[in-house]
Amino acid sequence: MAQNTDKQAIKEALFKELALKTDIGNLGVNFDPEILKPFSSGKARSNGFGRATYPSSFGFVGAKLSGGRLEGGLRLDGDSPYGLVVENGKPVIYKFGPHTVKIGEIEFNERPQPELLNRKTSDGILFSDIANISPEGHIHVNYSKECSLKDKGEDCLFCNYDIREAIIKTPQHVGEVYAAAVEAGIGNHLNLTSGFMHERRELEYYLDIAEEIKKRTGLKEFRGTAVVGAPLDFSVIDKYKEAGFSSIRMNIEIWDKYIWRAICPGKHNHCGGWENWVKALEYAVGIFGRYQVASNIVGGIEPKKSILEGIEYQVSRGILGSASAWRPMVDSGFEGHRSPTTAWHLDLQHKIAAIYKQNGVKFEQLYNVSPTAGLARTIFQIEEGLFDENGKLTEWKYPQQNSALRA
Repeated sequence: MAQNTDKQAIKEALFKELALKTDIGNLGVNFDPEILKPFSSGKARSNGFGRATYPSSFGFVGAKLSGGRLEGGLRLDGDSPYGLVVENGKPVIYKFGPHTVKIGEIEFNERPQPELLNRKTSDGILFSDIANISPEGHIHVNYSKECSLKDKGEDCLFCNYDIREAIIKTPQHVGEVYAAAVEAGIGNHLNLTSGFMHERRELEYYLDIAEEIKKRTGLKEFRGTAVVGAPLDFSVIDKYKEAGFSSIRMNIEIWDKYIWRAICPGKHNHCGGWENWVKALEYAVGIFGRYQVASNIVGGIEPKKSILEGIEYQVSRGILGSASAWRPMVDSGFEGHRSPTTAWHLDLQHKIAAIYKQNGVKFEQLYNVSPTAGLARTIFQIEEGLFDENGKLTEWKYPQQNSALRA
């Protein structure tokens, strides 16, 4: 009985910390980025919201439970009740209001990039400019931040994919980085994504990348997710599988078909409409297998009831539905808008985690087609008791590529 009581106490403490970090992530923090220069290694990447380069990932000093790994990051927002100040040379977060509360000292988790990413491709491009690699072994490649829908004036209203990048990430670049990461044993899953390519040429590009990977690794099938838009011709889905990708992700973004049409006009106009997108996901399950297909919803734009209907519909059919926590982005159609309350987001994610459990989804399956399944994955992990006696969440890594897949 005592052991069960201790485990329940750890769960409650983990959920309390998760709620705090989610609230900070949702409301942001008011601070002057200049004060963070002494705490930055100089390698901090853009946080995707204000395109600032201050350190983002952090944990509370002395936190015994999460080790700083729970969801949440440092997002600048001048209207937030949270503030960051430097006291005795240490960054400290306060919550200001009628009763100012000192939340605690933080430390930044500027994860040191693997030494491998300091290498250069055969034509002199830094590996770190091609991909990043997570501690789990996830190789994330955003091959461009351009989207043809932006040029047409039909881009999704929540998205800010309109940056023109100087570096073109060629199939050779991606193949070199992937093969090197697999050989070094630090990368074993590729997530290949971006906006819509001009003339919907992503199939050609993805197949070229698959060929490069197979040529360099000797694998005839590799652990990798093709993140694409729903095609009009479903036989295109077969081609991704035939090329060697192990999973596919087609983010529907909004479940309510009428709201979807207004928020995602380009996807409506060029992907056959909402019904076609849903049918494409269902078709993909027959090609890739259950829970080797995924689709994300941007959580917070439409009613919660609609989101949960979408997640339930997808998961029951073998599609890993997830919902990210909407953060209105700079330069998007929703810049300046507000996301729902933290309590709203946490309630949504708890309900999604319950849907996973009800449908028999395994924890490792939540990694199959995405680097994250949102807050729901962390909640699922806590509920399943996947932590040690000190409350540290169980570390998970993608296994080495199966030698049986080699040609």
